[in-house]
Amino acid sequence: MNLTLDDIAHHVQGTLIGSSTMTISTLCAIDAIKPGSLVFAEGRDNLICAEQSSAAAILVSHTVTQSTKPLIQVTHPLQAFIQLLNLFYPEKRPTPDIHPTAIIADDVSIGARVTIGAYVSIGSGSVIGDDCILHPHVCIGQHVVLGEHSTLFPHVTVYDKSQIGHHVRIHANSVIGADGFGYTALEGKHLKIPHVGCVVLGNHVEIGANSVIDRATLGETYIGEGTKIDNFVQVAHSVKLGKHNILCAFTGIAGSSQSGDNVIFAANVGVSDHVKIDDNVILGARAGVPPRKHLLQNNIYLGNPARPKQKALQQELAVTRIPLMSKTLRALGDKLKALTTRVEQYEQESKSS
Repeated sequence: MNLTLDDIAHHVQGTLIGSSTMTISTLCAIDAIKPGSLVFAEGRDNLICAEQSSAAAILVSHTVTQSTKPLIQVTHPLQAFIQLLNLFYPEKRPTPDIHPTAIIADDVSIGARVTIGAYVSIGSGSVIGDDCILHPHVCIGQHVVLGEHSTLFPHVTVYDKSQIGHHVRIHANSVIGADGFGYTALEGKHLKIPHVGCVVLGNHVEIGANSVIDRATLGETYIGEGTKIDNFVQVAHSVKLGKHNILCAFTGIAGSSQSGDNVIFAANVGVSDHVKIDDNVILGARAGVPPRKHLLQNNIYLGNPARPKQKALQQELAVTRIPLMSKTLRALGDKLKALTTRVEQYEQESKSS
């Protein structure tokens, strides 16, 4: 695709400083700039790098007013760059079709413009919304509802009764609606607890590869609208996540925990069962939350066990001081020992005299 800077500025509602007829053929990251490209530069160092490169023009914020290269000024440069990525590299949609190897129950409802790939299986009573894409080897159980404009990538498995919203993306090998990990000890054995609930995914949810959302024991495991889940994430039975959460890779959330809106779980966070997390909480990487804790809104929690940021940093700082404190204590101990010896000698001399 080739667009003039004037066309690009109009598309992102930006202000152009420089040649309006210059043509852009590609977009580039700041560390891989190609001749004739438009590059997004945030911060002074990146701007200098872009100016010294072969880039044709630079996408910047309104605070940047001068450069050796043409500029497109926008209010939110990253948001504008995302718009341009979608413009230059639109996602290729397959032609709507049902592959002859697909196995589809007779009573399945299939919407308009649906693509069903090779060896897809869809169980009885399921509903597939308009404009959905099911890539090869997707397996959908019975009485599943898949909302419009949703995409399931290869080898995704959706168990019975799961409900998936509109504009949902589930990446390869993820599982929706598996049995929860629920057992009770009885006479030295583990008795399985039946899980007869379901999973509900809100609109605009995205789930990465190799992640699992378990069905509820009773009721729903619920993932709120706009929540984004990374690869290798485990969400256990009866968990309820609010809107627009972020769950980074290797996060695990145990049964019956719940979060508010706009919660961020950084990489490798572990949340125990029956935890309540309020709105706008951030859990730092590798944080661990004990059972039945309540994390208060608008706070950052770090460490294991998870503590408010300021307290966690104070404790970490104290830990780093332990070697110095230990050295100081040894020195004080030596001085005390020497002083004790002198006192004993003085007492003996006093008795002798």
